[in-house]
Amino acid sequence: MKKQAMKQNAQLSEPQQVVMEYLDALLSEIEPEVEPAIDTLRDAREIVENSDVPVFTEGGESLDQDDFQILLFDVSGVKFAIPLEKLNGILEWSEELTQMPNRSDWFLGVLSERESQIKVIDIAVLVVPSKFRQSHDSAKLKKIILIGDSNWGLACDAVSEVITLSKKDVRWRSETSKRPWLAGTVIEHMCALLDADEFAEMLGSDQLEPAA
Repeated sequence: MKKQAMKQNAQLSEPQQVVMEYLDALLSEIEPEVEPAIDTLRDAREIVENSDVPVFTEGGESLDQDDFQILLFDVSGVKFAIPLEKLNGILEWSEELTQMPNRSDWFLGVLSERESQIKVIDIAVLVVPSKFRQSHDSAKLKKIILIGDSNWGLACDAVSEVITLSKKDVRWRSETSKRPWLAGTVIEHMCALLDADEFAEMLGSDQLEPAA
């Protein structure tokens, strides 16, 4: 099994190998048998219908109790995902972002939108260690993903697609994980699944340090 994994890694491109190394680091903290109780998630197709993001469902039918949808997005060569139920919208990058003095490197600024002050963060600087970032440049960020009922926006390079997963498709994090923002990983799509509620709570605590 180990030889097979080594052979598969040898066939990956350099960027893919970097992503796999990052996912391996995340997986080292995850117990595959741990699965949280997830309620039925609503189909949030209307949230992304104006964002040019293709939505795929099981034959167009409603999701069953074990299925939920996630939005895939890219940051610094690493793919992340967020449950659609926790998505509050997608904005184009705006030059009207107001920078704030004496803030952490991952805090990009504040954007006035929807009668709110959206606090925009550079998720790559916050959660991706520097050795895994692929020539990250915050000046090239294109989208802002709004999460939950919070006023936080995650800046990313691109959003790709919405896909349907079953709970068994995810390797869920363990209670001992050092990364509470991580809900789990989806190996098939080589992505890390965010726990949006925990992530927003951590951001609100203002006690986060950038990834080393």
